[in-house]
Amino acid sequence: MVNLQNSQMTLRSINLRWRPSRFEDVVGQESTVRILRHSVSRGETSHAYLFAGPRGTGKTSVARIMAKAINCEQSEDGEPCNSCDSCNRISRGTALDIVEIDGASNRGIDKIRDLREEVSYTPAELDYKVYIIDEVHMLTNQAFNALLKTLEEPPDRVTFIFATTEPEKIPTTIISRCQVFEFKEIPRPSIFERLKKVSEAEEIDITNEALGLIAVRARGSMRDGLVLLEQVLPYSSEEKIEKDSLVDLLGLPTDSSVNSFLDSLGNGNPRDLLQEIDRLAKRGRDLEIFLESVLEELRARIKGGVDRAKLETNVELSRGLLDILEDLRGSSNKQVTLEIGSLALLSGIDEEAPPKGETDGNPDNKELNGEPEREEVDDGQDLPQGRDSSPEPVMSGEASSSGPGPNDGFEGEDVRRKVEEASGLKGSDSWKELVEQVENNRISIAAFLEESNPVIRNRDLILEFSREFAFHKESLEENKNLSYLQEVVDKHFADVDKVRIIYSEEAGDSEKTEKDLLAKKADLVKRNVGGTVIEEGRFN
Repeated sequence: MVNLQNSQMTLRSINLRWRPSRFEDVVGQESTVRILRHSVSRGETSHAYLFAGPRGTGKTSVARIMAKAINCEQSEDGEPCNSCDSCNRISRGTALDIVEIDGASNRGIDKIRDLREEVSYTPAELDYKVYIIDEVHMLTNQAFNALLKTLEEPPDRVTFIFATTEPEKIPTTIISRCQVFEFKEIPRPSIFERLKKVSEAEEIDITNEALGLIAVRARGSMRDGLVLLEQVLPYSSEEKIEKDSLVDLLGLPTDSSVNSFLDSLGNGNPRDLLQEIDRLAKRGRDLEIFLESVLEELRARIKGGVDRAKLETNVELSRGLLDILEDLRGSSNKQVTLEIGSLALLSGIDEEAPPKGETDGNPDNKELNGEPEREEVDDGQDLPQGRDSSPEPVMSGEASSSGPGPNDGFEGEDVRRKVEEASGLKGSDSWKELVEQVENNRISIAAFLEESNPVIRNRDLILEFSREFAFHKESLEENKNLSYLQEVVDKHFADVDKVRIIYSEEAGDSEKTEKDLLAKKADLVKRNVGGTVIEEGRFN
């Protein structure tokens, strides 16, 4: 890469000063520039080229070098000399026969019609006219159609060079008439070496560790790497730039935050997970960059891992985080998107994880046999006494007559206690037992339950949530979570038919609506059958 600081032009940006001016200066695209260089040296250039690849990989730079090479008066082995009149005109941007068009801002058919008329004229001062159209995929269909005829029968001494980051959006009729070259992401070692050379030439006092971090952050784009290096340039005059200071300057995530996030996922800890995301958001960190760093760490663990179980877990985590990253890029509220996605991923991990105690080598663990642990009680002898001494609740009909089944997972005393607690379960032993069992198997659901107000009413277990916990309510309402919760509730509460999840303010309205409906039904029966209401309540 040629340093242009001593040229007649005054370029303020490092990226522009260190832009390649010869094929040999291009980094990371060796095979592409070798083919182009040889075609120029043999005089066998095409009339149309398509350069496709990620941003910052050298597409436009190579297009300009190509324009100089085919017009160079003293070309050597396909390389432009950068000293002849043609090369100097093109470098200064004053050559009339080199036309650069931004496809994003000149995408209409009128611009292409003007271009089609211009190509019929012979070059004014160079050997070849070169049209470089950047972001060509932004052209309209009508513009592509207008361009197609010119590509089919191109005039002599005219070369088209198209550059794009999204070749899939270009019509195949256009692609088929071009020589296509794919530009790949530049390897990190190549970016690091170039950054090191630039930092030495620009007298930037920066450590190799900091340069390595910039190379990682550039993600295959040389332009992004040079822009980041220029961003920290003012600080190099004060003190040497270390990796830790670079993290703060660029707002990058620290290794500790990445590891803390992964540990929270691995340990199934939703509270720590949400706290870490909240800390990042409050410090103004870019959550997309953070998630990309998490994926990089997972990638490193996968490459260096030997434990098959951990390998499979890391692979599944990577797949889930990639989906979250895709959602994050199109989200207007990135923090909420990351929180919801992470909790959903955590829930999926909980489903696949074995229950606690499975690896303890305890064959007598009752949870493994489908039975929760039970308290030792005396054959339910206290049950009649409990019934007589307490007011009869609304939903006690079936429980007193049939009793618990053999596989219901509770004894008679448990039934009595749960019936007495019908008006509210929060803080009761029975509710704590249920939450503990859920916590052993599905920790994310247990975390949601902690924010609910559980109430048994009319043989329904109602979980009431305030509006601020809308996410918890919606998560529990998902089919897989609600089905699991219903199974657990069936084992702990004999007098509950169904689990319902509502907002707190809906509780009073729901009860009033149900009473009104019963009153209407009773009135309908009276009118048609001639009956008389002798007792108000629910018949079981």
